[in-house]
Amino acid sequence: MAPASPLQRAAGAIPPNIKPVLAVLLSMSLSTFFGYLASPWISTDIAAIGRPMKTPSDYSTLIAWRVMEMLGYWIGGWDATNAAYLSILSLAPSLHFFHNYYPSRAPLFPTLSISTAIDALSVYIPIRVLRPEPNKITPVDATCATTSMLASLLYQLTLQIASKFLTPWLLLTGWELDSVENVYAVNEGLILSRALMMMPIGWAATEVLYAPESKRKSTQVKSSGIEEDLTGLMGSVEAMWLKLSPKTRKVIKRTALIAAYQAAGVTVGVAGTVKGGNLSGAVMLAAAWTVATITVGGVLAWVGRV
Repeated sequence: MAPASPLQRAAGAIPPNIKPVLAVLLSMSLSTFFGYLASPWISTDIAAIGRPMKTPSDYSTLIAWRVMEMLGYWIGGWDATNAAYLSILSLAPSLHFFHNYYPSRAPLFPTLSISTAIDALSVYIPIRVLRPEPNKITPVDATCATTSMLASLLYQLTLQIASKFLTPWLLLTGWELDSVENVYAVNEGLILSRALMMMPIGWAATEVLYAPESKRKSTQVKSSGIEEDLTGLMGSVEAMWLKLSPKTRKVIKRTALIAAYQAAGVTVGVAGTVKGGNLSGAVMLAAAWTVATITVGGVLAWVGRV
């Protein structure tokens, strides 16, 4: 066994009960610090699309989501890398929305990249410091790259189809979008930038869906469980669930987890911050991303079996 690193020894000296609290506080501090450093480059774009935050409730919602998000990563046993991937996936609806519905603001793409990097680092660093033992890392090979590209393509196609219904709904519910002409006008530059934006999202989805189970929680189902009394509708559903392979069950659960994080990201990160954002539009936006994520999860579950 390799000797413990200084970081591992320092993390081991911290009482386990206070590590989640420290992770939350460190994450929020880093997010504030990085945001302050980046403000000269991103504040103008954010002010153009975001609504002013004037009341305590505007801030409390974002703070509550950050606390729940970090606690979810910690309690779920995610290592720093996969927690950062989950963070990127939770931000994906915001990235897609701003890039698709504010196309006239060309500098917005770098701003979104910087904002995403800030959020991902503010998740990665606290968990890496307080939980320095990473889970097993998936090797990067041609199969992994191809699967990630497949996930990116599925996301892009599904969301492109959904936009035919989503755009009229957002306009109907009062969201302040770019001009309709600009939203529907698609040129080669926009297509390329959207494809580039979806590539890290597809990579993150593949890594999270296929990541090995954490050693910090037991998710194994005893083989004797199938022999238990499984009567009625719920029993039949449970029996069908237990007949699935462990890998398929893992992908299904992770797909539901990603969809839940994205729905929360839509509600807090989009509807709660953009001009004209409201719950009615957020529901439809979350539904579009849920369908896209289920499509990706279903296809990758099938790919994992062949």
